[in-house]
Amino acid sequence: MYYGETGTQITKEIIVKALNKLGDLLKNKKKKLELVCCGGVVSVLYHGSRQMTHDVDVLFPNNPSLANILKELVDQVGEEFGLEHGPRDKWFNDSVNFIGLQSKSNTIVFRHSNLVLKAADWHEMLSHKVTAFRGARDVNDAVHFLREIKPKDKQEILDKVKKYKPFVPHVADKLFEARFEQIWEKAYGKS
Repeated sequence: MYYGETGTQITKEIIVKALNKLGDLLKNKKKKLELVCCGGVVSVLYHGSRQMTHDVDVLFPNNPSLANILKELVDQVGEEFGLEHGPRDKWFNDSVNFIGLQSKSNTIVFRHSNLVLKAADWHEMLSHKVTAFRGARDVNDAVHFLREIKPKDKQEILDKVKKYKPFVPHVADKLFEARFEQIWEKAYGKS
């Protein structure tokens, strides 16, 4: 099992190997996918701001046949690498479908000839981190996402980030704004 001492977290090295294997399997099936991803995998693979994440969150293709092929290949890679796989808690999953991820950027997080992962829009990912706010890792991720936006006007950025605020879990506007302010201060100091 590749998790080793990390518990159920996956290291950057294993993520890259597993994604390359998934790309190779897609190539064998003559399939190419470009998927939108968000969360920890962006922090690990794009920013390098942390070394591990629990899983790779992506939006699966709308095509049910292609989605089923992808699920089978994800399970195959999970089996080979000793990663969570099966009916629940996959190492590579579409649980972000539940939160209604809406956007895609041109930021490439991972590239294989048959598998490309692009990050969701920075505003949307920041909104989800401000909503989740589960501790230091979410705060650190949010700081990196905010810095990618290259803000000029704090209120303008907050307004756009609020546009992506998920319904679940519900976070009152005042609390959301206070959390955003904390992220802003960590990124740019008090204004």
